[in-house]
Order: sequence, then structure tokens, then C-alpha cells
Amino acid sequence: MFTKRPVIICVDDEKIILDSLQEQILNRLGDRFDCEVAEGGEEGLEVIDELRTDGHEIAVIISDQLMPGMKGDEFLIAAHQKLPEAYKILLTGQATLDAVRNAINHARLYRYVMKPWREDDLMLTVEEAAEAYLQKIRLHYYMRLLRDINNLNQKLSGEREVNRLIERYFESLAETIGFASAKVRIDYPQFDIRIQARANTSSSYGKKLQVEFVEGDEEKKQQLLEEIEQAIEQALLEESEKNIFIEPIRLQQGARELGHVVLQRTEAADYLRDQREIQNTLRTLTSQLAISLENAALYKTILEQKKELEDSIVYARRIQRALMPGMDIIRYYLPETFILYLPKAVVSGDFFWFAEQAGRYVYLAAVDCTGHGVPGAFMSVLVSSALAYAINEMHITDLAAILQVVDVQVREKLQRQAQGETIRDGAEMALLQVDLETGNMYAAGAKRPIVYFRDGVKYDISYTPKAIADDPEYFGHITFQAHHIHSKPGDMFYLFSDGYPDQQGMNGRRLGSRRFYEILQEVHKLPMERQQRILEQRLREWKGSTEQTDDILVIGFRYTSRTPGAASPSSL
Repeated sequence: MFTKRPVIICVDDEKIILDSLQEQILNRLGDRFDCEVAEGGEEGLEVIDELRTDGHEIAVIISDQLMPGMKGDEFLIAAHQKLPEAYKILLTGQATLDAVRNAINHARLYRYVMKPWREDDLMLTVEEAAEAYLQKIRLHYYMRLLRDINNLNQKLSGEREVNRLIERYFESLAETIGFASAKVRIDYPQFDIRIQARANTSSSYGKKLQVEFVEGDEEKKQQLLEEIEQAIEQALLEESEKNIFIEPIRLQQGARELGHVVLQRTEAADYLRDQREIQNTLRTLTSQLAISLENAALYKTILEQKKELEDSIVYARRIQRALMPGMDIIRYYLPETFILYLPKAVVSGDFFWFAEQAGRYVYLAAVDCTGHGVPGAFMSVLVSSALAYAINEMHITDLAAILQVVDVQVREKLQRQAQGETIRDGAEMALLQVDLETGNMYAAGAKRPIVYFRDGVKYDISYTPKAIADDPEYFGHITFQAHHIHSKPGDMFYLFSDGYPDQQGMNGRRLGSRRFYEILQEVHKLPMERQQRILEQRLREWKGSTEQTDDILVIGFRYTSRTPGAASPSSL
């Protein structure tokens, strides 16, 4: 953008001609252009270098042809190498056709004007060239400005921290409009956003931007507020200076005003942009600021809600973990036991369950509820509650009957909430019972298998192909079955959800039941802690950087003829 008048250069070896040209140009175009003169081609090139160093744009170069030393066409060709966008006019009465052709071909000559010239004709030619140059520069500038505004809007739209958003807004104004000082006031009480800030630049188009947020100092706040209100009042009375711009900050929804921005530029004129164009750029960036403020406010709300939700979920995890027994209790009754429990999210749809009944029976279960995360966790509470009801309140000891009660309890509770909709929630379960007096073991599965190893051989305990809360219209004819296991000390039992075998690897394939059973075959004779470590290691190796697919639960239990120790669980 131009902060100085663009320049027209006149080159001639006769001073009287230069003086005449300069006077005519300034009389005709002096409100928009400056005019510099040089007495010869070499001096003309020096003037070009000095003007460019000082940051001037050179719009038109007018040169005589016959001059001592460097001829006019030679000078224009040399000048064209420095200023290819400038318009060149050859002004002479004695130029040869070859000289004119040379200037046209190598300096992109705009016009050839004969001496003596008519002032009106020459000034019309110079004015046309000067305006054509400005139009060309304006086009380049506006294309760059549109690109810059688009990039800056993206920066603003991507910012969520409010103070940084205001800093980026000031940076955007400095890069596209330029200002000596800028003031912003924003009052957005709905989201507790109240900002008063000012910015200054050492140079209107410089990069040395200083931003100050007026916080805490009531005197400074009041002073800034009065300055902004005074500028707004002057603008309403149409008394504001030409280099002061004001724009309201309006919400896009409802168009409510949040505040204003006041921009002061040092230059009263911009030779590429008029007041309306500057105001439009200010309006565009301020509109994006308002959108970004709304986004930042919503983002702040979402973060607060996310924090509340995360806190609630963490609390829910504590509740869910409280429903699951501690390993000290389980190992008191079943000394050789490990549990690999890896929820996919904070809370889980998989859970392990343990109960002691009448000092004689102990129960161990691996349960896989529909879904994972919060929905699965809610289901786990229902199923856990139903298990406790069947064993602790109804005192049922038959595993098939326990599964039946759990099935009815969960389905009834879900139907109360379903309001006629089809229920698709449920749970799969593997359940073991150990009779501490006789050593007998019983197993039952609701769509979940139980496997055990004896003397290196794997045995599968059949399960009922019906899950807890499956639709009775399709599964009502199926009844849960329990199986007596003639167990021997040293038998290694495994109860598990489908999370481990269903885990995807880096190759996109599931680990699968076959590989899972191979791992169990490999580790089943090892101590419990060693088994658990190897299972975790093989899972990590298979998964690699792939996201965990589902909740994972594997329970390992080695049957022994040992009875519980003399110490009570509470003392452990």
C-alpha cells in the first residue's frame, strides 16, 4: 500500500524543459503524484535508486531522446530493468525510427510524443499512464489483500483463547490496514468475557506491535472507555477525523453489540485505498472477530461441560470399582487367581464379580455388557445388582437358576425404561461356583465360554447360546444350563470377555480365539503374576499403535484343594 505519493520522473538535458514539465505535471496531478527531475540518463538512474530506497513507487518515466552520453531509449531500457511495471514515455522531436522501435521492444514504451507538445495532450497522456499504473498496482494489491484477509480470518477462527484472539486481531489490522493506535472494548457478560485493550505501532505498517490489556486498574479502564465513547460520539456527529475509523463488534446471532473498535492511522490519505475500502476491510476482520468470540465462548462452555462430565465419569469409575471386589478378598478364598482388566474408556462394560455365600460357596464371574464406556457401565450396575439379589437375597445356589433370575431382573428394569422400544442391551457372562466343603465345581455360561487346562490339554465347558436380557420372543425357549466339573487340583480355569481375542492389530486383523488360546496354552502352567504379565505383553505386541478395540477382561484361576486361611478377609 502507498503511504507516500507515487512519483513521475522527467529526464531531459535542458533545464528549462524540465522546469516546464514539472510545473505542468504538478498543476495537473500534484494532488496525487510527486514529480522528480534529472538532467540526463545517468542522473535519472540515480534518482530511481534513491526513490526506491526511500520507499517511493515510480509510476511514470518521461525521457528526452537526444541527450549527451546516454540516449533516451538506452535510459528507458535501463530503467525498465529496474522498474518493469512503470509506464515509459519518450518525448522528443528528433528520435529515429530505430530508437523508437528499440524502446518499444526492450522498454515496453507506452507512448511517443513529439516536441513541441501541446500541454493538454501531453498531460492527458501522462495522467492516463499514471492512472493505468495505479490500477495495475491496485489489482495486485487487492489480490494480495484478499489472500491475506482469508489467511488472517483462518487464524482468528482457529483461536480459542480470548486474549490471544485479541492480539491476533490487532496483528491482522496492522498487516492489512495499518494503524498508529487501536482501542477495543468488549462486554460479553453471558460468558464472563470483558476486555478492554489498546495497541500501538512504532510505524503504522511496521511489525513492532505493542498490545496492552487494561485489567485491574480502574482509572485506566475509565480513561480508555471515555476515549472510545468520545470517538463514537464524534463519528455519530460526523466530526471524526478522516484517519479515525470506528466499527461496532456485533454478534452474528441476534446482532447484539458487544463493544467497539477505534482505529487511528497516521496518514490522512492512502494512495491506493479510499476511506470506504479501509472501512470495509476493518468491517470484515471485525466480523470475523465477533464470530471467533462466539466460538471461543462456546468452546469455553464446552470445556466447562467436558470438565464436569469427566469429573462425573471419574466418580462413576470409583462407584463401579467399588462394586467390584478387591483382589485380597478373592485371593483369600481362591489363592491362585489373576485378573487382567483393561477398560477401553474411564468406565467399562466389562466387569468381574465375586461373592461368598453362607461360608460354603464362592462365585467368580466375568461379565461383558453391551457396549463400553458410560452405556456399558450403566449396564454393569444393573447386572451386578441382579447377581447380588439372586445370591445374597434369594440365596440361590444353582447356577442355572441364578442366571435365570439375573436375566429376568435386568430385562424387567430395561423394559420399564424402553417404553415400547425393542431392547438391544444385555450382557454375556461366564460364572463359576466352588463348594468349599466338598471341592465340587460348577460352571455356567450365558453366551460366554469357560476353558480350562489339565495336564497340558485344553477343555471347553459348553455355554448356553443366550445372553442376559436377550429378546424372549427369539430366545424364550432356551434355558440356561449349569455343568458339574470333576476338577482336580492344578486345573487352570479361564473366564474372559471377547475384548482380548477381538483386539485389532497393525495389520487390521483380529487377534482371534485361536491365537488367544495358543497364548493360554503357553502360559497356563506359570505362576499367576507371570501369566498376567505375558498376556499383557502379547496384547501390546499385537496391538502396536492401534487403538484398543474394546474393554478387555481375562480372569485366570487355578483350582486347589486348599481351604481359606485362618485369617478373615477383613484382616488381610
